[in-house]
Amino acid sequence: ASLSRRGARLLHSQSLRGRTVAHTPGRAGAMLASLSRRGLPAASLAVSRSLSTVSEITVNCTFIKPDGKRVTVPGMVGWSLLKTAQHHGVPLEGWESAPSWYEDYGDGPATAADHVVVANEWVDKLAPMYQDELDMLGSVDHVTPNSRLAAVIKLTKALEGITVYIPPENMSYKGYNF
Repeated sequence: ASLSRRGARLLHSQSLRGRTVAHTPGRAGAMLASLSRRGLPAASLAVSRSLSTVSEITVNCTFIKPDGKRVTVPGMVGWSLLKTAQHHGVPLEGWESAPSWYEDYGDGPATAADHVVVANEWVDKLAPMYQDELDMLGSVDHVTPNSRLAAVIKLTKALEGITVYIPPENMSYKGYNF
């Protein structure tokens, strides 16, 4: 299950930034506790003791559309770039196996529909590319040295502010206006 829009707005609101989420008073604290009891991963992460503030679990990601327009959205530590895009309505298709293709199943990505081009300053901060991702990118037109699959990019605090470009050839982008 995913976090509701209201819950996401609550988690990302300025009023909670920098405060301990696990001890947030009033309606905000009650809502987070309720979401956590329902087993929603974002809420459970939000109330965990190890990552106790919204700012510690939030990673801002900027997507640049083929027409040059930018959209910056918050993701959560541990989410993939693909999940972040889909959560906020950024048109990237695809799916991922949970929790990890390589650790659990040994198989790789099943689609290249989530192809993005990572800005130069972020490339060295990403996990290395596995052969399966490289093979999948072989089916994409106009691959660059910075091409990656959004499903494979896992968000960490080191990626705060990551910027990626959605190429016009990306099959997910065609037919969308976001």
